[in-house]
Amino acid sequence: MSTVFDHEMIRTSFEASAKVWCKTMFEQFSNSLISNDEIVYQDMPEFADYKGKKILVVGGGPSTSELDFDEVEYDYLWSANHFYKNPVLAKRRVDLAMMMGEPDISDPDLINYREKNSTLIGFEIHKRWIGYKFDPYDKYFCMHTRFYGKTGAGPRMMIFATQLGVSEIKFVGLDGHDKIKEQHAFEPGKNTKPSNYNLALYKKHYEQYWKYVKILAPEVKFTNLGHGQEYHEV
Repeated sequence: MSTVFDHEMIRTSFEASAKVWCKTMFEQFSNSLISNDEIVYQDMPEFADYKGKKILVVGGGPSTSELDFDEVEYDYLWSANHFYKNPVLAKRRVDLAMMMGEPDISDPDLINYREKNSTLIGFEIHKRWIGYKFDPYDKYFCMHTRFYGKTGAGPRMMIFATQLGVSEIKFVGLDGHDKIKEQHAFEPGKNTKPSNYNLALYKKHYEQYWKYVKILAPEVKFTNLGHGQEYHEV
């Protein structure tokens, strides 16, 4: 992957290729795709609720464990991957969660959480989902952004939020390289540092991310409630 717009499975026109992959991988929940040059996603009635609202996006970095959620004003809470293992999030309603290539979506704890909270569960285009037999949960959806890069799930979720018309995005747990070896907020003891970590490339991709987002959604306010201010110049 050489640029922030490269993805190993999308080699031609983003919109056309992403739509084909969504229909191939996610046959059960790709019958009502919305797409443009920047994003493709399965439309869900609940998405209309986010327009004009404040979203809190929660990542797995250590600052999530430091946040007093009762002190943060937001309308909807979004997270990703193993969020349901966090003792604080486990007791709150996460409205939308993205499952990237990592989690076991048959985990009974995740199933119990989603059933209790009616959480929307989203999937990106990833080789793991080729041929995967999804259970008949009616709140699955697919979503993939043209911007990919090394910045992780949280920034792509924020792009998605902008396309749904939110007014403000607050985020925590997207803490960057300096905090990457500290305690993971979702999986204690996890070593989150990627192999062959390239700090210069990481920083470059974040610089490109914010330049891109400010052009894509200049009307949306972003607030970092965690660490990594050097990466999140908002």
